[in-house]
Amino acid sequence: MMLMILMGFAIVKLGIVKSGQSALLSAITLYIIVPCMVIDAFQIDYSPEKFSGLMLAAAFALVMHLVFIWISKLLEKTLHINAVEKCSLIYSNGGNLIIPLVSALLGKDQIFYCCAFIVVQLCFFWTHTVSSIGGRGQMSIKKIVTNPNMLAAAAGLLLFFTNTKLPGILGTTVKSVGGVIGPVCMIMIGMIMADADLKSAFLSKRNWLVCVGRLIIYPSLMILALFVTRITHVIPFAKDVLMILFLAISAPVAATVTQMADLFDNDAQRAGAINVMSVILSIITLPLMLELYQQLL
Repeated sequence: MMLMILMGFAIVKLGIVKSGQSALLSAITLYIIVPCMVIDAFQIDYSPEKFSGLMLAAAFALVMHLVFIWISKLLEKTLHINAVEKCSLIYSNGGNLIIPLVSALLGKDQIFYCCAFIVVQLCFFWTHTVSSIGGRGQMSIKKIVTNPNMLAAAAGLLLFFTNTKLPGILGTTVKSVGGVIGPVCMIMIGMIMADADLKSAFLSKRNWLVCVGRLIIYPSLMILALFVTRITHVIPFAKDVLMILFLAISAPVAATVTQMADLFDNDAQRAGAINVMSVILSIITLPLMLELYQQLL
């Protein structure tokens, strides 16, 4: 994956493309690739255990987001963090970045459980994130319902529950398009990194505060919750399912935070700097946090 990131970095530095053109890849990923990947992830045989795992992942994703929002609200009062910093702490890139990682490490079948995290996070994106960065008047339930990823998840669930497989060329096309998410996302990250002011980003103490919180402290809270409740020992499949959720929670700052900040003209440059910095640091922190999860649980 690092080689793919370097490819994106190189084509910008060599002048082949411009960093800003990553927005085109971002749109293609959001509206075409991710929906295809989500639908394909549900193209598995229904079983009570898989359904239970999906519900467990969704429930834990909901609880952890609520905990992160509550803690960030306290930090907003004590450390006076702004809306961009608060949302950067709460929301991780548990879709575009983690899906290819889960696929590579655990197999494509496990992407199924990532969908639970994506659906829960989408609901918070279009309510809490929008109200925090753009104001309460900007919240839109319609955008949650009509989001392509949400529609894809609904279609995927229907296919999963009815044990329906997409026929012939349609199934092959959806699978092929969804399968390119890894390379496309990694190249896109490299393109963004190539044009970022990394020196300024890394010299900011507040950026470090946000990145340490997002990449280390907040994921550690999930480990603590699992350690105290012992849920991974009570439910046989919980450790494997929640490890996928943990990877999503340990991911760098969600690119959606930067997009929202840009949309509502609220410190988008700072949001972008935090995003890129967290992506770079996650190359080190993600393996370490995963090892911590496996050792303690």
